[in-house]
Amino acid sequence: MKVTVLLLALGLACDAQQHNAEALAQAKLGVSLSHQEKYREAIPAYKRAIAIDPTLPGIYLNLGLAYFKLGEFRDALAAFEKENARSRSDQAETLLAMSHFGLGQYREAADLLKPLAAAEPQNTELAYLLAKSYMWSGQYDQAMDLFKELLQRDSNSVAAHMLMGEALDAQRRTADAAGEFEAAAKAAPMQPDVHFGLGYLYWEQKRYDDAEREFRRELEDNPKNGQASAYLGDVLMKAGRKQEAVSLLKDAARLRPELHIAHVDLGILYAEAKQRNAAIAEFREAIKADPASFDAHYRLARLYRELGRTAEADAEFAAVQKLHQKQTEEPLMKISGPQ
Repeated sequence: MKVTVLLLALGLACDAQQHNAEALAQAKLGVSLSHQEKYREAIPAYKRAIAIDPTLPGIYLNLGLAYFKLGEFRDALAAFEKENARSRSDQAETLLAMSHFGLGQYREAADLLKPLAAAEPQNTELAYLLAKSYMWSGQYDQAMDLFKELLQRDSNSVAAHMLMGEALDAQRRTADAAGEFEAAAKAAPMQPDVHFGLGYLYWEQKRYDDAEREFRRELEDNPKNGQASAYLGDVLMKAGRKQEAVSLLKDAARLRPELHIAHVDLGILYAEAKQRNAAIAEFREAIKADPASFDAHYRLARLYRELGRTAEADAEFAAVQKLHQKQTEEPLMKISGPQ
């Protein structure tokens, strides 16, 4: 959702006699710097204004916006909370919700956005933000209902089809999810990530030829899509096309070093080529990206054993055993835990 900087100075013009002149000057300086997108410099100006006169109208809203623009959502949230406590407004509530969203606090964002979206049923931006908040907080039924509503408004909405596909995939309805991404790809074949998303869903269904086609299409439009490179490399590795797979997986690991699958697959290919040190390095990177990677721990343990590094092998096998126990215990905890 687009966020614009408020013209605080204009709002204060009629009340200038009621506020300290230096506080007004600092607030106006902050607004001026914000208009120049110098948010880091604007923040001290707003803080100086607050120190002199914390009753300035909108001052915390502007301070919060500067933090928000810098991606410092926790500080933005604190400022918006102060503003909303002093003078509640839909704008402050929306910015509070967006700050929670930026912090990954999706349930809190959804709780704030629900009444705002209900009050503005034609505000598509709010509806999409609420739908995402529902989906990423695990409230899939609410997300699905909202996606259906959005698609009723616009049956060709690419964003709605893609988000609905993500929600369906989260519910393990992979074939239905693929149908939504197919509709999105048909409506907007150049949409970023639409071919990757469709390819990933085909990959989940082991439809590797279809997945390869979609990953390649994504890379035609966006050669720097690390995920598409990683999963295309995985498909080619499974097909025995190892040289091409290694090249793609290296690209993926360079572009997106946090991608677990790229490091695991490179480790497997290096191990098969007897490049054990390179394989160990990749399995370690995979574990760094995902400490719960059962496969990476197990393959690393086997490599250590082959090399006679017994203590390290035992430590990795112990990690494998611990992960196995956790997987076994989780369903029992869900059944017997608090309801």
